[in-house]
This record gives sequence, structure tokens and C-alpha cells, in this order.
Amino acid sequence: MRALSQKISRGHLVLIVAIAALAALFGGAKFTALQAQQISSNRLSLGPQAKVQSFVNLAINAPSEYDFHTRSDIETLRKACAAQHNELLLYQYTPMQAIFGQIEDGKAWWGLEGQLFYDTGNRSLDGMSEESRFINNPFLLVCANMVIDGYQYDNNKYPNKEDLATAGLPLECAPSQAVIYPREQKEEITYNVTNFMRASARIVDFPKQLGNAPFDVVAYNARDFGFNYLAVSPKFSKNINKTSDRPIEIAQYIHCGNSCGYSGGCNNMSPYTEGLYDLSLKGLPAQACVYLWRARPTSVDQVPDFMVTLNFI
Repeated sequence: MRALSQKISRGHLVLIVAIAALAALFGGAKFTALQAQQISSNRLSLGPQAKVQSFVNLAINAPSEYDFHTRSDIETLRKACAAQHNELLLYQYTPMQAIFGQIEDGKAWWGLEGQLFYDTGNRSLDGMSEESRFINNPFLLVCANMVIDGYQYDNNKYPNKEDLATAGLPLECAPSQAVIYPREQKEEITYNVTNFMRASARIVDFPKQLGNAPFDVVAYNARDFGFNYLAVSPKFSKNINKTSDRPIEIAQYIHCGNSCGYSGGCNNMSPYTEGLYDLSLKGLPAQACVYLWRARPTSVDQVPDFMVTLNFI
């Protein structure tokens, strides 16, 4: 919960008083800060409150190594990344505890190389921490997590996975550009899938081409700024294999689990959310138009509070 010395609205003050009363009523035994902060107090300066009248080109921060760091280290880094664009913040940024509060100190994190080459086990943490792609870029509200899948490679050229890992195979399709339009309450993020596939095809074979580049929708950055529901618009998305027939609550958060197979577990994102996984492109160019709402909308066609367009070229 943010300090009272920071700017808070009358509504937030009432909420704080109510939370304090509940905590006193129940003796504080089972009423934790994590349970209290299920709706973020962070807000972007948008629409009539926008501090920027045109647009902002967002620097895309590279992945970094999180292995065995503390939660405080990760949150300090995220605050620094948010401070790169103070003009987009309505007030001081504080990582939402419902998202980041279950990061465990001193644990491993799934690595990008571990994810692509080694799967579960002791080498699952190899490379830069894959979750850092999103944590280091708080203003990329909705991201496409795209990696190649089901590829084949020449065993004579690459006798083992270690050889393949040093061959220069792209670890992911990272965003090539991101632009936010605060007044219009929208954002565009571009992924150059053509270059990603071309670079990958120099090293491995794709039996199904675009079908071997699925992507998941990662949206906890949107949740961290108070957007709690999303839908991949069926009306405005193009060349996407599936869209949303209903609004989806954004429940994604970071915790320590055992999926990596490394002793003691790894910090990673959870839970699996139907509708946000295993999307694919039917052709290029493609577009996933993602609507965001603060409160649950009545349908996927309701006017969004914010819109993120993922452009695939």
C-alpha cells in the first residue's frame, strides 16, 4: 500500500480506512497486505490527465539476470525502469504486491536459453531470465511471448544442445518498436516476425512455418497499472488463430514454483489462463487488438479503457 504522503484520491482514502477497519476486526491474523491489494493503485497519466500531448517512443529494455537475487532487488530494478518515463505516471509507481509479492528471495528463474534448449532440470535457468523481458518493461502493458516450437536441426552440424545453443538461434521474437499515445489511451507494439523466422531458419527447420511460432499473451503489466480485464478483439484483430469470445480477468502474477525442475524451484509467472496461451499467426501481416478495462465489461465489444495493438510484420 502506498504511503499516505503520496497523492491519493478520496476514494483510495476511504478504501484504506475500510481495510484498516477490517484488519482490526479480524485481528490481522489472516488479512494480509497481499490479500488487500488485489486492485492496483498505480495509474498512467492518460486521456484528459495526460502529461504528454503527442506520443512517447518507449525504449525496450534488454533482458537481465535475476537468478538468486532478492525480491527487493527485482522491485528496485522495476521502479528504475518505470522512472525512465515519469511523464507517463500519474503519481509515484509502486510494484503491485498481488503480482510481485510472492517472488522468493535467493531462488532461480527460468532462463531464455534454458527454456528454448534444455527444458526442465538443472540447466533450465541458463541465460537471461525470461520473465525480465516483461518486468524490465513496465509500460509494455500487453506483450506477445513468442518463441519457436517443434523445430528440427541437423544432428551432424549440431551434435548436442550445447552446440545448438551457441549457433546464434534467436531466443525469442522481441519487440522491435513500442509507441504509446497517452491522450488517445492506446499503445502499439511491433514484432518483426519475418526477420525472426528468417534468422531462425538459417539454423533450424520449420515443418509448419508460422505454426511453429506460437505466442502467449502476457498482461500482468496492464494489471499493475489498474487494468484488470482484457479481450483479444474478434472485430479488429487480423490473421490471429483465435480471439476472445468473453472478457478475461488478468490474474497473472509471479511466484516460486517447481515447473523448472531446478532444486528449490524457480520464480515464474502463473497461472495458466485459457484464451491467453497458444495463439498463432495465420499469415503476415497480422494484428492482435487487445482491449483493456479496469472493471469487468459487459462484452468484448464494450469501448475499452485502453487499447494495445500488437502488430506482427
